[in-house]
Amino acid sequence: MAKNTCAAFLFDGFCDGELALVMAALNRAGGYSLETFSTRGRTVTARSGLRVMPHTSLGNMRPEDFQLLLLPGGYQWEKGDNLEIFPLIRAILGRQLLIAIGSAILALADLGVLDTTPHAAGEPGYIQSYCPDYHGEPFQCREMLVHAGGIITIDSNALTGPAKGILSLFDTLQEITFNDHELHDPAC
Repeated sequence: MAKNTCAAFLFDGFCDGELALVMAALNRAGGYSLETFSTRGRTVTARSGLRVMPHTSLGNMRPEDFQLLLLPGGYQWEKGDNLEIFPLIRAILGRQLLIAIGSAILALADLGVLDTTPHAAGEPGYIQSYCPDYHGEPFQCREMLVHAGGIITIDSNALTGPAKGILSLFDTLQEITFNDHELHDPAC
């Protein structure tokens, strides 16, 4: 079985723990290779202090070269940074699976994607405090992981809770990947 490619966006301050747990869940599902990229392809420093050399740069990323785009959280999303990734996000919507973890959900809110898509939202008022044009409150779900329309949003609390919650995340991602990334909109 050929492996699918997961393209993960890395930037200074990205949450490497979130990336590691989600990649472990995807690999448990059996078949993702990881391709990392940063804006310029240069070394970045994760929130933990770990220095990481990405495989390539954003300019070399083409939607047809990967099956899943993974956006880990990090304070830069709350600062309104990482805007350079927005064209790639727009290009893959509805075509490839997208996973946004924690504060990376703010990028989807800024793009207006969450105004009509069920999604995890974190603490009440979190998205609204950073994205004044966000109108997706009716689509916020209480679940820690929401899969709708080819987008998976994960509340970062799902990754820091008890091991049982993390195993549930693993099982959910495994089920989604075994369904060939079927794009569907389950109810919240």
